[in-house]
Amino acid sequence: MRRITIFCICFIFILIGLMFKGCVKGKTPVEGLDINVYDMTGLKSLRPVTGGVPLSQGTAPEGSNFILYDKDNNPVPSQTSVLARWKDGSARWILLDFQASPPPGGAANFKLSWDENVSGVNPNVPVQMKNSEMPVVESGEVELSPVKDGLLRISERIDIKLTLTDSKGQKCSGVVESADVETEGKMRSTLVLKGSFRTDNGKRIFGFRMRASIFAGLSKVFLEPQILLDAENGWMHNICGLQLEVVPLDAPRAAAIGGTPGWSGKSVSTVRLFQIDDENYRIEGISEKNKGSKAPGWAEIDDGKGVIAVALRDFWQQWPKSIEVDSKGLKIGLFPEFEKGAFGHMEPWYKYQYLFENNCYRLREGQAPRWQVWLDLSGDGTSLAKSANTPLVPSADPAQAIATGVWGYLAAAGSGGMREYDDWAENLFDNGYCHSIKAQRDYGQMNWGDWYGERHCNWGNHEYDTPKHILMQFARTGDPKYFHVGNIAARHTSEVDVIQFINEDLKKHFKEFSGLRENYPIRPGMVHEHCVGHVSGFYSVEKIRELYVSFGTGRSKTPYLCLDPYNLGHIFTQGMAYNYFLTGDPWMKETVEKIGENLVKLVEDRKFNFKTGSHVGRVNGWTMLAIAGAYDLEFNERFLNGMKLLADDALSAQDPNCGGWLHTLPWGHCYCETKHVGEAGFIGSVRINGMSRYYELTEDERILESVKKWNTFLNNDTWIEQKSDWRYTSCPASNPIRQIGVTIMAVVNSVKMNGDPEHLRILRKAWDAKFKRLKVAPTARPGSGKTYSTIMYGCPEAMNLFVNGLD
Repeated sequence: MRRITIFCICFIFILIGLMFKGCVKGKTPVEGLDINVYDMTGLKSLRPVTGGVPLSQGTAPEGSNFILYDKDNNPVPSQTSVLARWKDGSARWILLDFQASPPPGGAANFKLSWDENVSGVNPNVPVQMKNSEMPVVESGEVELSPVKDGLLRISERIDIKLTLTDSKGQKCSGVVESADVETEGKMRSTLVLKGSFRTDNGKRIFGFRMRASIFAGLSKVFLEPQILLDAENGWMHNICGLQLEVVPLDAPRAAAIGGTPGWSGKSVSTVRLFQIDDENYRIEGISEKNKGSKAPGWAEIDDGKGVIAVALRDFWQQWPKSIEVDSKGLKIGLFPEFEKGAFGHMEPWYKYQYLFENNCYRLREGQAPRWQVWLDLSGDGTSLAKSANTPLVPSADPAQAIATGVWGYLAAAGSGGMREYDDWAENLFDNGYCHSIKAQRDYGQMNWGDWYGERHCNWGNHEYDTPKHILMQFARTGDPKYFHVGNIAARHTSEVDVIQFINEDLKKHFKEFSGLRENYPIRPGMVHEHCVGHVSGFYSVEKIRELYVSFGTGRSKTPYLCLDPYNLGHIFTQGMAYNYFLTGDPWMKETVEKIGENLVKLVEDRKFNFKTGSHVGRVNGWTMLAIAGAYDLEFNERFLNGMKLLADDALSAQDPNCGGWLHTLPWGHCYCETKHVGEAGFIGSVRINGMSRYYELTEDERILESVKKWNTFLNNDTWIEQKSDWRYTSCPASNPIRQIGVTIMAVVNSVKMNGDPEHLRILRKAWDAKFKRLKVAPTARPGSGKTYSTIMYGCPEAMNLFVNGLD
């Protein structure tokens, strides 16, 4: 009997062991989402990984727990949060925090799984909250705590401060007004400090934020300082400098600044590396060789307890920048102090000089630039700078990611029939877009991430939603080079081009140069289109008009100057929404929501014209697509209702017989003595794309017939069979448009909805001509960024249609 009992007990333990084998030792094959983490630095080290991955509707119901496995099916310490849900409550986007050490130039492989009954694995040295009056987080020897005399204290070794120098040379300290826990987790916790810069007598200049993150068991700290140009008075703000100070509590014994040449020694006197432009820096305060090209952006301090390394991401790309060390510590010049004329060599003036006036920087009310700074308490500046410039991100398996449906009508790179297209798309990105930015030197503090040359002299402000197309390539390929470029592009839009804050003086500025409009009140969430300096206010209207006329822009002595924020034909949120899902960046979500709230209020007020007019088609369509980007965040029904109102406007103005939106063509669309009637094809295409997105979200059957009739009108009105292209407008004298992407997308949408064989035939013919023509990437020239965006729009969707059909 005893033997039988012992046998039964052993058998039960064996069964229990088998049941938990997958969770404990992870040897059972795990089903889930495949994730790769690629190294782009050549380093072999354990680093934090933060990023979002998508899941199909219904896959991970509400209440699911998530667990991450390595390639050997061993559970990995990780932290997860749901960024967005499907309407049934299941997880749509998951934000992951974990750590990885991929081989240099290679990949580490993981799998995300989920179930109600699984539980994640905790790190050996978790991040923890400490009980105190102010929020304090710690992991191992690293501790972050707000302090009264600065912003942040790190591990009782260094204080972090922000100091602004105003236009009179007066030092203004960053004063913390609130400190909160933004993210609390065992793998990563983030504090957010909010405050303002104040003079010695307490006068407020404008605001700032500082996000500070700590990672389980690592000696690294991530800082993200941001200034908020939200002053109560004034619409143009001049400052002489802005510095992030790293002040050791014990006097530093030695210091080093990275570069070729660099500098190292005892920090007795002041030594400063000053990145003057994207190709030149000098080291001030030393007598030896002191000039170089592109500084790596790192410094080190020995405080007697070890070496602390600091690195600023994209240091030379965001010129001007500086790193300064002295007997008290080091300072990173986010806006380094300079002497009048220091940047006079950077020409043309309308590309670079808007930022500088005498020895000050000029910043416009409503902007909110920020920076990414990494610290390592076990410092190695060279390695830290490399990892700061290309941080590790999770890349979901492209086929699985696209199958979730969050990326739209695409096919993964490398799937059947896509190879030639994949090479074509990569060539346009590498040798077209990226090469153009490098060749044209599209760099600078307020420029980095954008492209230059629209209408010869404007910064593009990412017309046609550049971040969207680049991040879609990341989804298709899993290649992090697309993520990093797309992320920088989206950040630029949210920090520079969007009006985040409004005061009475800014309203007055708009009124004086363009007039206030009763149908569009000035408010946060407005977006500037392409213009000199990204936003208005740096130069007089007369000077910009003279510049445009000198280029022959619009062939008019009174060309449209693109300086006001009222133009709704240039608002794009979908790329920023994707960026939020891929990063979990709260500022990106805040920006998209602010734009969405502004636009939907404008639609609801029913005062703005979204129905008729020669350019209203793109106003209607881009507004609809921009609201759709905001809707995608959380499926807010208010945004969907706003899209319905816009669709109603479009349907009510469509000609019931021919299917077109008919207007007397304006100057620029028709130069004939007797003006033709019709519309520019690309304008109608934008409207159709907005309506098509609305149909995808609602299945409103009215849209089907409308889209089909318009595409038939487009082809009857503008298609040139012998050129395999559409004319620019309904005017017979207008030229072909070279298969512009928004029109390709509009016809793809029509074929998807209606399956019309003639529409498909014309689309195929136009695509073949476009594909053949662009096998060689466009040469670098002003406006190449816009060229990339207009080319790529609709391309992956068209190729997927041809290869995989409507199923």
